[in-house]
This record gives sequence, C-alpha cells and structure tokens, in this order.
Amino acid sequence: NWQTRGDAFLNANHNAFAIFTLARNRDERGFPGGRRTLDTLRKTGRNSQSIAVGDNFVLSPRIVSNARFQFSRLIPADAPPNDNPVVIISIDDPRDVNGNGNVNPLTRHGNLTAGSSNLGGTDRRETRYQFQQTINYARGSHSLRFGADIQSIRSNFVDLSDATGTFNFASPADFLADKPSRYQHRFFTESELQNTYTGVFAQDDWKLRKNITLSLGLRWDNETILEDRNNFGPRVSLAWSPRNSHKMVVRTGYGMFYNRAMLRTLDDFILTSSTVAVDTNDNIAKPLLTSLQFPAVLQANDPRIKQFGVREAGFLRRLQSGFRIPESYQATFGFERELTRGFKVEVNYVFNRGLHLWREVNVNAARLPAGFSNFTEYLTSRDFDNRRDPVTGLRPITSTGNADLVRFNFSQTPTTTGKEGSQTLVTFGLNNPSTSNATSGLKAALETIRRFRPDPNLTQIEELQARGNSQYHGLSFEVTRRLTTRGFIRTSYTLSQLTDDGAFNTSSPLVVGDFRREHSLSLLDARHRVSISGYFQTPRKMGGATLAATFNAASSRPFSIGANGNDRNLDDIDNDRPNFVGDLDAIRWRASSSPLNQTLAASFSLPTIGTVGNLPRNAGRGPASHTLNLRLSRIFQFTESRKLEFQIEAFNPFNSTIFNFGAEYVDFGPSLLSDFLVPQRTIKPRTLRAGVKLHF
Repeated sequence: NWQTRGDAFLNANHNAFAIFTLARNRDERGFPGGRRTLDTLRKTGRNSQSIAVGDNFVLSPRIVSNARFQFSRLIPADAPPNDNPVVIISIDDPRDVNGNGNVNPLTRHGNLTAGSSNLGGTDRRETRYQFQQTINYARGSHSLRFGADIQSIRSNFVDLSDATGTFNFASPADFLADKPSRYQHRFFTESELQNTYTGVFAQDDWKLRKNITLSLGLRWDNETILEDRNNFGPRVSLAWSPRNSHKMVVRTGYGMFYNRAMLRTLDDFILTSSTVAVDTNDNIAKPLLTSLQFPAVLQANDPRIKQFGVREAGFLRRLQSGFRIPESYQATFGFERELTRGFKVEVNYVFNRGLHLWREVNVNAARLPAGFSNFTEYLTSRDFDNRRDPVTGLRPITSTGNADLVRFNFSQTPTTTGKEGSQTLVTFGLNNPSTSNATSGLKAALETIRRFRPDPNLTQIEELQARGNSQYHGLSFEVTRRLTTRGFIRTSYTLSQLTDDGAFNTSSPLVVGDFRREHSLSLLDARHRVSISGYFQTPRKMGGATLAATFNAASSRPFSIGANGNDRNLDDIDNDRPNFVGDLDAIRWRASSSPLNQTLAASFSLPTIGTVGNLPRNAGRGPASHTLNLRLSRIFQFTESRKLEFQIEAFNPFNSTIFNFGAEYVDFGPSLLSDFLVPQRTIKPRTLRAGVKLHF
C-alpha cells in the first residue's frame, strides 16, 4: 500500500504474481510387429516449461491496470530410443507355427525389425512470448475497458520418418555378411513458421438505468502469417433486472468472433518441402549399396546426398486465393432467478454459426465428361487404346496382361485377359471387392480418366479453402445451490445440436467441391449433456484445504463409416463411404464381445468403381461418455500479499474405460467384418498432476 499527498491515491495498491511451470511425461511403448516380427520400442514424451508474470496496478479509484507476460516452450518427443538406424531382416521360419501342417515355405516368412523410425513419428516444437495489457476506467455510468494481446510464436515441425535411416537385409546371412539389399534415409525434414498475433479491443459497460446495463465492444484481430486484415468483431449485450429486483436478471447478447490460425495446418500448405530422400531402390542411388557399411549411415553434410538424393515433391499444396481466418456469429438469450437465499436457477439459449472454416479440395481431380452421370458410365462405354507409345515404349493405361485394349465391366473379377480380334484384351471388374488402392483395376481406371484433369501431368493439387460451415443450437438449464459459506454444488443439463460439413481443418468432401452434401451432425454432437461441479473448503482448524470436483456425462456421438481408404469415386482422396440399403438408425457401435448383426452387415456394400457411395457422413451412433476430475488445493498465507498454493489434480481417477471413435473412420470391407462397428480407441486415461503457484 502506498499514498501520495494524502489524495485519491490513498487506496491504491499494487500486487503482482508469478507462475512457474515445469512439466514432463514420458511413455515408452512396445508396438507389436506381427507374427514372426520382433516388437519395437518407440519413445514418446512431452517437455514443457512456462513462466507467467502479472501485475495489477490501481492507479486511482477510477483507473486499474492489469498486465501479464508469459513465456512458454513446448518440446514434444516422438522418436526411436536412440539414433541408431532401423534394421529389417527377411527371415524364413522352418517351424509349423500354426500347428496345421503348414510346410509351404512361401507362407513361412516374415520380417525381423529392430528400431522404429519408419513408423512415421513427428515432432512439433513451439516457443511463445505473450504480453497482455488491460486498462479499466470507471466514470459516472460508464465502465470502460480497453487493451491489447500480443503474441509471438515460432513453430517447428519435424518429420521423423526414416530420419535415422533404414537398412533392409534379404536374410540373416546377408545381415551377418553386411550385405544390405536396400538403404533408405530422409534428410532436411524440418520446417519452421513464425507468426505474430495482435488483438486490440475496447468495451463500454453503460448503466442506462439502475436496472439496465448495455455493453458495447469492438475487437480487431490480426495475424502476420495471413493477409487477412479486416477482422473487426463488434459485440453488444444487455442485462436487465425487472422491477429493480436483484433476484432476477434477463441477459441477451450478440457478437462476432475470429478463430486463431492453425500453424500446423498452414505449415503443410505454405512451406515447400525441402526433404531429400535417398533410396537405393532407385537406380540413381543404387551404387551406395556397395559403399555403405552397416551401421554407418549418411550424415546431413555428406556430398553423396546431393549426388544420389531426390527431392520429395509429393503432391502439390496451396492456399486458396483470398484465404481467410474462420469467423463465428454468436447470440445468447437467457435469464437467472434466485429462488431462495443461496439457491438459483438459470436458463440460456446459445446460437453459434461458423463461417469460412478451413477445408481441403483436390482442385486437380478429373472432371466428368459431358453426357455421363458418373465415371462408371464413361469407363464401361467403350474399349480404350493401350498400345505402347512409340517414343517411350510404355502403355498409357496399364501393363497388366500386356494388352493392347483395356475394357471395364461390372464383374467382381479383378482382371481377365483374352483376345479382341487380333488384339490382346485385358478386362477389369469395377465391382472388385478389394479395398486396396494398389489394385491394377483401380490404377487403370485412374489412368484412363487422367486426361480429364485440369493438369494431366499432375495427380493431386490440394488447395486449402475457407468455405466450411457449422451451426450450433443449445438450450441449457442450470441449478446452483450454496451448501454453506464454504461450498456449493452446480448441476446443469444441455439439450443441443451441432452440425458441420467437415471433421477438421483438412476435411475433403466426398464429391469434389460439394460441401453441402457433407453437411450432417458433427462428430462433436451430443444431444444430451449433464454436468455436476462443486467445491468444499474445510475450516481453517482442519487445514483450510479445498476439494473441487467436476463430473460430465454426454449421450452418444456420431461416427462415420468409410471404405477402408479405397478411392472408389476416383478423386484421389481416400475418404469414400460405402452404399447402404438398410435403416440408418440401426448403425450403432458394438462392444468387441457382442456379435455383429449379419443383416445389418449385409446392408453395406462397396460402390462400383467410378461412383459415389450413398451413405451419409457421420451416419453411425457411438458410445456415451463420462469424465470425473478432482482437485485438492491448500494455500499457505505468509503475508497479506504473499501466499503459496499447492494443487493436486486427478483426471479420471478410477481409470474408467471410455470408448470413443474420435475423428477416425470405421472402415467397412468384406475382410474387415470381425471388428466392424467396434471402437478401436479409448480416451482420458488416469492422469495425476501436481503444481505450485506463488502469489506476491
């Protein structure tokens, strides 16, 4: 406390706080490699550090300043246990491991694997500096608030696939003789983005009358990583207490809000890959096999990388012209009523409309030629010329069957060969039940329609577009009861509906560019939600500890059913869905111990290659969910302005199994029925966390 000349500064006070957080978790898991394959280790972890310093400064009875600075660093770890190369050894097992008289050597082989950098691990490291300043000014019937939030973020992404190199050996003897059959290694797999976020706002809470308060505000958000500068968000709200009563309040409000730029997504679409791959299966790098000696691998500064390496182009990615930050329009209306002392009820309606959500489109997908309703009709309309090109010596569609003509029909037979006059003919069945994109029929169909691409020389051109939509309606009922002066309990129920046209930032539509067809219940939609929370503080003589708890339960959420990544509609995107002829309400999850409804399973089928499945997005209903979180805290007061708080938090303390489909597709296919409709993941394992907070 301080004062100057005994005037209005008498009650001004100045306090500050600092929070230091260090956290680390580590998890080493064994991933089964399969029959006759050794398990491999993969180490995952997360190291994070943060420091936050705040200052609350009462300049006068009318002016209060709140400032906060934060520095944080996130260093995940997702890597093999060391930097040794991966070893894959082909082996033959002479034993009858199945106990069924199997002595065929073609079915008694596998791989012995040591290491795991070929499993596709990734790292994302982030460093963040943040400064926030808010000034509160009160005068007459106005309470003004204005301030700024500035953040500087540096994000590094590292692709760890084959970052340590992989040696293949054709047999254990070749391994002992140091004769590798293949060497793969990827270099320069790191990329970096920098972004500065600025948010500036002003707000006026204007007390029109004793029982009416009008709030007006405006916020501007800007991010240097995108050229979207007109992000002004107006907000308005009104609070009214009828008849000057303090027991009832009616509230309504409307506002426009902007999302933050997702740096990981932008990294994929802005930065051009600088990754260089060395693979001795390519003729250019084959001479390396005679000069490399296991376990020595190439280093990043080795001149042979420039000589034998190939830059990974992959498919092209780009941002849509005029790409922008997503925005939402939010409106609320509700009332709060105190029934008796310490007992109140609250009812609220919330509406949220999301616009310009990020979605992905393959703008180089083949365009359907005029006169056909789908590519199946085009493919079956005639035979296609497959004679060798006189210059390249290659066949334009397929080398299968060494045929001069290609024909497509509606059979399930993958391929047949024959004669058409004096020419050799290969026929592909478009109802092939395989769910692999490597089938010769699917590849031949894609090559046949290649000339209908905007750029026939390329395959995918993934364009990130700001054209997604979402809509939320929620009606909530809340009851709060103060048990004593040291505790309360709050119970709420929400009836809601959330619809959208994509699961995440890079969702692609089933039909190129047609997001309206994708509009359905969101993966996050739960029609019914119940939440119970509260806390209780023990008397000082019993330690003054505070126990807080939250329990949340939600009804079933939707899930989507896919065709196991099979590109049946020939748009290069592996998000196809099957056909369905049954009752959509019957598509529900099942436990692994429950038998599959065979009538339901028979209602699904794979679309004919060249057509689109009729099953809507998110047609299935998944399991309900629940979570319980507990927190125990204790404050030690040293002086009026200095105190130390210890916290222990437990998430899912009983380690309950909570099944969930998440954003994954539940895959359908003739060979996948054993696990069909069974969740393959759980969420929220038991987690314990301890922390210390110092106030000064």
